[in-house]
Amino acid sequence: MLRHVTAPGGVTVFTKRVVRYLLTHPSAVDYHLLYSEESQRQVFQEFEATNVVLADRSRLRWDQVTVPRYAEQNGFSLLFNCKFSVPLTSRVPTLIVIPGREQLAMAHVFPWHNRWYNQLLVPTFCRSATALITHTQVGRDDCIMMGAKPDRVHVVPHGVDPYLRPAPEAAKTALRAKLGLGRRYVLFLGGISPLKNMGNLLRGFARLVRTHDLDLVLAGFKRWSFERELAPIQELELQDRVKYVGYVPDEELAALYSAAECLALPSWYEGFGIPIVEAMACGCPVVTSSGRHAAPEVAGGAALLVDPADPGSIAAGLSRVLDDPKLRADLVAKGLVRGPQFDWDTTGRRTAEVIESLVSEPRARPSGLAAAAPRAILRTAASLGGAVTEQIARGFYKK
Repeated sequence: MLRHVTAPGGVTVFTKRVVRYLLTHPSAVDYHLLYSEESQRQVFQEFEATNVVLADRSRLRWDQVTVPRYAEQNGFSLLFNCKFSVPLTSRVPTLIVIPGREQLAMAHVFPWHNRWYNQLLVPTFCRSATALITHTQVGRDDCIMMGAKPDRVHVVPHGVDPYLRPAPEAAKTALRAKLGLGRRYVLFLGGISPLKNMGNLLRGFARLVRTHDLDLVLAGFKRWSFERELAPIQELELQDRVKYVGYVPDEELAALYSAAECLALPSWYEGFGIPIVEAMACGCPVVTSSGRHAAPEVAGGAALLVDPADPGSIAAGLSRVLDDPKLRADLVAKGLVRGPQFDWDTTGRRTAEVIESLVSEPRARPSGLAAAAPRAILRTAASLGGAVTEQIARGFYKK
């Protein structure tokens, strides 16, 4: 199920790497790539595969009606979706990827329609899916907390691309010139949204520049509340010190990481945090957030952890990495060991093993939960959001 495959973000990175592995490592499993729009077929056009476009403008209807109907009609053994959704009433077994419970733990930062969807359906998906993939032990605990059976949750970490290694000086110099980066810089990379804690990062950076001559480089893509997240730049008079460079092509990422003084990722919540291990693999020290989410686990003792709620802690952490040569060297050395431990071939192989175990299982009838899902969702919708939410749910599940 690949309706999300042209969207930016870590979910899409995981999806692309895994699908490419599955298509280039033949097995007894026959893969069909299902899209909701014709343009999505271009992503895997260089591979031999069965591509199927099931056009549907409604994402929910595509997930819950269009795809399962097609799967049942064509005798599929499994439906696999990497993005937070599986059909609830399908007779075909389902596999879903859920990194953790950020949608519930940080519900207040999402738009209202996402809050409705997350609170209503994500735990339902955890209970209903035949099996789940998550990326960390914290994610596994979260999935179980949301109702998944422990023996059905598989931990499959993200990987790091092999070209993400320390870049030569010429590549770093060329990148600096291309992006107009004259000063030393601290790097943030990711989707700019309330989950990334941009406000406190900027407040911490404002303290840092009182004593350090450097810039903050923001690389990545815009998500919801982008303008509001960057509003403190003007409030803190950082216009000359914060550079938004947008999307950086894959072939330039190693130089971007390698030229940075450090990576700053003090997120409120991470389901994995791919930039953490990518930066480490490039010899870039990492400052990320403490707390109960995936970042500390992924860092594995090779990053400096700070309190995401305290701009002073963020500033102090960045300052330590900049000013303490011994600490910096220690983080770089540990990161160069930690980062390359993650590779996409391992991610793909473990995913393939989960898929093969599921398609070889005897086919079961839908569970009571799945069979009763539409009625249960309507009842929950009424309690969560009143008449408006109930109308949305009724309109969606009306066939």
